[in-house]
Amino acid sequence: MSTKNAWVVIGVALLIAIAARMLTQSTGFGWPTGESAGILLELRLQRLVPAAIVGVALGISGVALQALLRNPLAEPYILGLSTGAGLGIMVQGYIAMQIGLSATTGGLGALLGTILTLAIVFLASRRRGVIDRLGLLLVGVVLATINGALIMLLNYLAGPGVLRDNITQWMMGMLQARPLGWQDALAAGISVGLLGLLLWQGKAMDIATLDDDEASALGVSINRLKLLLLLSASVLTATAVLIAGPIAFIGLIAPHLARLLLGPTHRPLLVGAAMLGATLLIVADVASDVVAALNENVGLIPIGIFTAILGGPVFLWMLRPQLGRGME
Repeated sequence: MSTKNAWVVIGVALLIAIAARMLTQSTGFGWPTGESAGILLELRLQRLVPAAIVGVALGISGVALQALLRNPLAEPYILGLSTGAGLGIMVQGYIAMQIGLSATTGGLGALLGTILTLAIVFLASRRRGVIDRLGLLLVGVVLATINGALIMLLNYLAGPGVLRDNITQWMMGMLQARPLGWQDALAAGISVGLLGLLLWQGKAMDIATLDDDEASALGVSINRLKLLLLLSASVLTATAVLIAGPIAFIGLIAPHLARLLLGPTHRPLLVGAAMLGATLLIVADVASDVVAALNENVGLIPIGIFTAILGGPVFLWMLRPQLGRGME
């Protein structure tokens, strides 16, 4: 498939997902009419915008992590970054409660939790100065489990409903219709701004696929680029978790599909992953509404369930070349 046709496919897929979102509600399907039409369209838009922002953030974050760690399997949820951000939010809320302050959005806690988790994963997976690809994934999975357990512990210690009254749903990724506000505008601005920054560094990211000595000889400051990628991935992951909670595999699937369609060059890869990430999240959100509409006694299902169902097999398929290497 030519690059031009690939962009057409990506663009059409995104438009179809947007159209499906605006035509779907847990209470029914089609374009709303009558007195409630405006309200229903607004509710659908309130789900569409956050889903797109989260998808873009996770798609870009996946590309940044894969470039940073030189591992196509790197992804915010698999490496424990998403649950690290969630733990940071809960710790910030718990501390605020203990000292008598009102709960905040948890933005600082989410960012610190993400950075700390990524630093642990990065350091713990190094062997003789080289990152062990399979070890990286194992450390990430263990940290994700520990982070998840600590989140549940803090929620229980705080008391029922004090920090999170929907902790199970939130841990699986949940979008709820709510009035759009400055937080959404800020999240969109952060995602677009970091996308532009990484596009500016796209050539350096291409060169950084070589080993450090070769990249440095070609004029790329490896340490500066790694710091940029680390901070970008952390901020984007924290942004996504603040809006929708930890969501699995979008940061894996979107870059992988973009790479298959557009090739490994980072500038088109970043844009393609952002668009495909938005598409996948919107489709998952639509699937949640469809299931709720077809089953009267079922409420909205967390979108993380659908991304895990889709992403789990993709991850196992991509993991196959790494299996068995520890026995060599």
